[in-house]
Amino acid sequence: MKPACFLKPILSVLLLLPALLMKAQVIDSVLLKLESQYPQEKIHLQFDKGAYNPGETIWLKAYLMSGHLLSGISKNVYTELVNGNGQVLQKKVSPVLMSGAAAAFDLPADLKDSVVFVRAYTRWMLNFDTAFLYVKAIPILSATPAQPATAKQVSSPQYFLELFPEGGDLVQDVPSRIAFKATDKRGWPVAFSGDLLTGKGAKIESFSSTHNGMGFFNLTPKAGETYKITWKDPSGKQQQVMVPAARPNGIVLELNHTSGGIQFNIKRKDGVPSPLPVVQVIAQTQQQLIYRAKVNLTKSALVTAVIPTEGVPAGIVQVTIFSEDNKPLAERIIFLNNQDYYFITDLNVPLKGLDKRDRNVIQVDVPDTIPCNLSMSITDADINPAQPGENDIYSQILLASDIKGYVHNPGYYFSSEADTVAQHLDLVMMTNGWRRFRWEDAIAGKFPVIKHLPEDYLTMEGSVTGLTKSELVNQEITGIINLKNGSQQFLTIPVQQDGKFYVPGMIFYDTAKLYYQFSNDKNKLLTTKALIDVKNNLLVKGPAFSVSPKWTPSFNPLDPLAQKKNQLMVEKNRALLDEQRKVQTLAGVTVVAKQKSKAEKMDEQYASGFFKGQEGYTFITEDDPFANGSMSILNYLQGKVPGLQITGAGTQMSLSWRGGTPVLYVNEMQGDVNMIQNTPMTDVAMIKVFRPPFFGAPGGGSGGAIAVYTKKGAALNDNVKGLDFASIPGYVPEKQFYSPDYMKYETEHKQTDNRTTLYWNPFIITDKNTRRILYTVYNNDISKRLRIVIEGVNADGKLTRIEKIIE
Repeated sequence: MKPACFLKPILSVLLLLPALLMKAQVIDSVLLKLESQYPQEKIHLQFDKGAYNPGETIWLKAYLMSGHLLSGISKNVYTELVNGNGQVLQKKVSPVLMSGAAAAFDLPADLKDSVVFVRAYTRWMLNFDTAFLYVKAIPILSATPAQPATAKQVSSPQYFLELFPEGGDLVQDVPSRIAFKATDKRGWPVAFSGDLLTGKGAKIESFSSTHNGMGFFNLTPKAGETYKITWKDPSGKQQQVMVPAARPNGIVLELNHTSGGIQFNIKRKDGVPSPLPVVQVIAQTQQQLIYRAKVNLTKSALVTAVIPTEGVPAGIVQVTIFSEDNKPLAERIIFLNNQDYYFITDLNVPLKGLDKRDRNVIQVDVPDTIPCNLSMSITDADINPAQPGENDIYSQILLASDIKGYVHNPGYYFSSEADTVAQHLDLVMMTNGWRRFRWEDAIAGKFPVIKHLPEDYLTMEGSVTGLTKSELVNQEITGIINLKNGSQQFLTIPVQQDGKFYVPGMIFYDTAKLYYQFSNDKNKLLTTKALIDVKNNLLVKGPAFSVSPKWTPSFNPLDPLAQKKNQLMVEKNRALLDEQRKVQTLAGVTVVAKQKSKAEKMDEQYASGFFKGQEGYTFITEDDPFANGSMSILNYLQGKVPGLQITGAGTQMSLSWRGGTPVLYVNEMQGDVNMIQNTPMTDVAMIKVFRPPFFGAPGGGSGGAIAVYTKKGAALNDNVKGLDFASIPGYVPEKQFYSPDYMKYETEHKQTDNRTTLYWNPFIITDKNTRRILYTVYNNDISKRLRIVIEGVNADGKLTRIEKIIE
């Protein structure tokens, strides 16, 4: 991975001597190795709601980032639904497309927990500290309030006060800032006020917290003196905490925001020779070096300079002071907010309807031409109210995912550009550590042990046993993959000398069957002799989950009217489910359904996953007299799709659509022009052409996609008769969100509509040709205020979030 373009020329306060230059290069090489070989991923989840009832569905969208950019490392996201005892109830694996992945969890109707958890991670993330995995605590509204079973009660102490000398250490006779944080047993903030005393009890000053139990005070520790804090916790108990002892010599690091950058002050004891004549200042963000300087401490007890930050992306910056022999002496993190992390998404409602089953038109506009990947939820605003300071895509990606400790209401720190909010965020920086790696370990060459390689989509992994090494030389397996929807794909799979074989980068749902035999094995002698084991590459079991008290959900209780409304809707939905179960047990019931078109029937029969439905063009060859008369598939498509350019002849044909090249598929397995052109038209049942972008394609399919489906039936099934086969699990089919169209007559419209989530769309894709999208959403039978939330990313790694209330 190349260094990002934002890196500025590195400033040196003094000229680097050759010996120091060599040592400084050690730090450079460490960061380069961390950035290129150990890049970090982080995840944000957008949920349709902040709280749920038993029996409801949790809809979620995952966004995967690496540093300041979309992640290209992992192709799968693992999400888990965990109960209050830490037991994994459900697990989903979702393919990542344009840094996004969707999943859904159905909560058990008999769920008793008052809190459930959703954990999300990639396989690559498991190589590093699991404290950075995404975890979200979700309240269950209609459950009996109770603490999670593993959130054990702690008898004493109930409240804590932590002290954090800026930079790490206090030094005798050197002025220092000491940050503090007062919390309860869950790690949640509590208001604080206390006194700073000498060891003998003489009062120096009184001070109190300024935000969420945090604040700081100044102290110049004296030689031979000790200090303590006395305070009365919220229960009325008098408590005492000792201030960390000061070192007789050393340095103190102080950071402040200033115009054009970050000002650092390096202080030492005045009036005595400096024990550290020269130190190095290193600043890095997301494992990328942004500043290095050599500082001479012999002439002054205070050295001040500014780290220029123009062009440096918003996020946490780590500033570390090193000795000449690369030993870290002091460290502090600071948040840099250059207001460059977001892009604007416009949300308008040209048609508003809040009566029963009324029609709403939602208009989404992205002014930029850069491809964007968004998700949108529309919910009952009374039952799903906004929570002050709730975590969102800004606070999760830029702050919470990079902080190992707990951050309370992180969304608050991105709610305003006011100086007070920035000052409060700096308190978070002073009271937390950013420790994705330890300098001491990295400089000593102790890097993470990589147990999990970057994961592709589904990889078919196989092994051949029972054959000799000579029989495996230049051996290939001829295979036919049968998907659940009846689609087939022919494969030629090379076998390695050790008997292993792989087919990477597959996306299919449910279970596929691989029919196989060795190539040129006419009598099946080798195939019969060999034992072939085939499986997929997905992680079977994630790391152990231990419930932490700090994950108690930060969710303000609903007001009595909203709670009553929620309970009413829950009871109606339960009654509706009970009625449906009764109807399902009746015999001789005649169901009248609308007649489906041939294209709809074919789509149900052949298509799956991202290929199912979707807007585009569908061609059924059976109904088209020109199909059998066409020389090839691409010849047949010429001139049939507006904007799709097909030129050339035979296997030399080229395709272009909106400046991109359509991705080609045969039976939902990615292919090329040769494969498409060599598929006879007489074998083709259906062709689907998807407008750009097609999100089922790698990279978001900026040129759209063409999916060819070959005919099912005896003719094709003859190809697999007599062959051995192996079953390969695929992705779990995605659950589709149901949004009724009350302009059409449907039998189910007679039922009461008590949906609390009226609309959920995890994939809204825009590009330079599609910058405005309109959605029609119908109200339910009871909601009077609707809450719309949109979050997302663009191809440049910028973030967006917008929220609106319709009332």
